[in-house]
Amino acid sequence: MDAKEITDALATVTDSYFKKDIISLGYVKGMTIGKDTLRFSLRLPAPLMPGHEVIAQKCREALKNVPDIGEIEIKKDWEVQRLPSLNAPNTPQALKTVKNIIAIASGKGGVGKSTVTVCIAEAFAKAGAKVGILDIDVYGPSIPNMVGLGDHQLGGSQEGVLEPVEAHGMKIMSMGFLATKDTPVVWRGPIASQLVQQFLGAVDWGELDYLFVDMPPGTGDIQLTLSQSVPLTGAVIVTTPQEIAHTIAEKGLRMFQQVKIPILGIVENMAGFTPPGSDEVFHIFGEGGGKSAAEEFDLPLLGKITLRQDLREAMDAGTFVEDDNIKSIASLIAVEAMMIVTNEELSPFSPQEMNLVNDGKTLIIKWQDNVEHVISAFNIRFRCPCAHCVDEITGVQLIKEENIPPNVKILESVPVGRYGVKFSFDDPSPGANSGIFTFTFLRQLGDEAVENASFDV
Repeated sequence: MDAKEITDALATVTDSYFKKDIISLGYVKGMTIGKDTLRFSLRLPAPLMPGHEVIAQKCREALKNVPDIGEIEIKKDWEVQRLPSLNAPNTPQALKTVKNIIAIASGKGGVGKSTVTVCIAEAFAKAGAKVGILDIDVYGPSIPNMVGLGDHQLGGSQEGVLEPVEAHGMKIMSMGFLATKDTPVVWRGPIASQLVQQFLGAVDWGELDYLFVDMPPGTGDIQLTLSQSVPLTGAVIVTTPQEIAHTIAEKGLRMFQQVKIPILGIVENMAGFTPPGSDEVFHIFGEGGGKSAAEEFDLPLLGKITLRQDLREAMDAGTFVEDDNIKSIASLIAVEAMMIVTNEELSPFSPQEMNLVNDGKTLIIKWQDNVEHVISAFNIRFRCPCAHCVDEITGVQLIKEENIPPNVKILESVPVGRYGVKFSFDDPSPGANSGIFTFTFLRQLGDEAVENASFDV
């Protein structure tokens, strides 16, 4: 058996999601060629991925034509890839070994968002993934009860580090641990947002493949804080079948789109009522809310979850229910998240490195496609897209070039989610000392700088 012939044969097998061969995707690991046996691992980039056995069978078929091929032993396993944006130097230390952060959100309360969060997270954990749940629903944290931790209180922390609680093979941290069941917690928006940032930076999650974040309903300060504080792999929107729910879900969808966070798909909860001992579904809340929202925004409808007594009882008791439908939804989320991570690795609009040089007067960006741009702080400041510098209605630039200090410096750069960076300048002009710049916009500035330099020559 010849190693090149084996590799060439396996290179004819393609992944149906990426339309690329499994060799270039790095799926084939640990190949050993014995006298009569070929062994290798088929390592996919996510758990619960459909088609693992199909790819293995295609490998066997492709290898049949290799001369002197003997017995073929294929070990099927997986290894979750980390979202490249999480490698940013400003990512909180507590998240340095977390590979993906997925928000579970809804446009309104009462749609079963927390139930969906727990069900999906448990499906991942049962598949062997390292999973955590962060419950930041400050106005109605219900995750503790659903995982059997309703009476748990948050203990003291050592050196500002909070230890999550383990339940059902998952690590849990909840706003509900901060107060007793009889003591309501009342926070104004800014205080709640600060608490969310503290949770993000202070919880010792350890190694996690997926951290699921149960968001408060609606679109407010807390949602924006999370979106801008850490890079999210994506968001799952939970809705219900009613037509009005479709309209409300749009708010959450549009918010995530505005802050450039990919939406992995929509889950329609309470999609009907299934009586005990029956497979019949009664559409007591109507039909089609999730489907119409998915079609309007060109998003996957990840699945539907019906009202069932056993599921309700399990959530009340803090136990787990095995459910093929929920496992299917989790599988699709795994695939969507995997594609986001891989596409970001390949995207030219994601930076590998960003460095300030020349005492903050110059920014050097190296992009994922290895293109390097050198952009002056002056040009970045002049092209600032904030409301102080550009009329939000007309788009007319308000800032004048002559009003910017010629030696303006960037004093600080802070990542904003996975889509951009906030620069602080030493410009003394009122309201002009900081601005948020998307990576797409910075790429455009860099391309323009290269083009202008070529004309100067």
